[in-house]
Amino acid sequence: MSGAEKIIGRILEDARLQADATIKRAGEEAANIIRSASEDAEAKKKQIIEKAELEAVEVKKRLIAVAELEARKQKLKAKQEVVDEAFELALQKLNNLPDLEYQSILVEMISNSIETGKEEVLLSQRDKQRLDPGFIDQLNKKLSQKGVNGNLKISDEARNISGGFILKSGDIEINNSFEAIIRMKRDDIETEVIKSLF
Repeated sequence: MSGAEKIIGRILEDARLQADATIKRAGEEAANIIRSASEDAEAKKKQIIEKAELEAVEVKKRLIAVAELEARKQKLKAKQEVVDEAFELALQKLNNLPDLEYQSILVEMISNSIETGKEEVLLSQRDKQRLDPGFIDQLNKKLSQKGVNGNLKISDEARNISGGFILKSGDIEINNSFEAIIRMKRDDIETEVIKSLF
């Protein structure tokens, strides 16, 4: 082998060794880059999963809070309906008392509401037919016993009330219908009704 061939051979061998070293170094760098990218990807994946889990917990809390609020609203609505029904039932019971008991209650209520004894008593059409013909005489007699002029009269006019009465003195009317009384007293007694029901 000539000197030139040896030189060329050595150059080729050096080039091959250098190429092998470069390829090996590039492979190691590629492996490092892949490993680093894989670690980054794994860390990002972990962050995304943790964030998603936290968000899921928050969403779950919000959904539970909304559901609990809705349940409370529905419970309150149901309680309110029961209370409304209780007041409606009380009104019905008052209006459907036996005639004599009903008349007795009206006599008591009217006699306690009179100021002059000359007022006009307005009733529902039902009560006008239901009350005893001697009702007004009974009422005026009770007023006289109390020392009040007993000159009340039943109005020819009927009012659209379920029960109770309206007292009229000139242009002034005082609504003592059962529904008006219950409506006025409801705020005062509703708390007690709720306690007794629930």
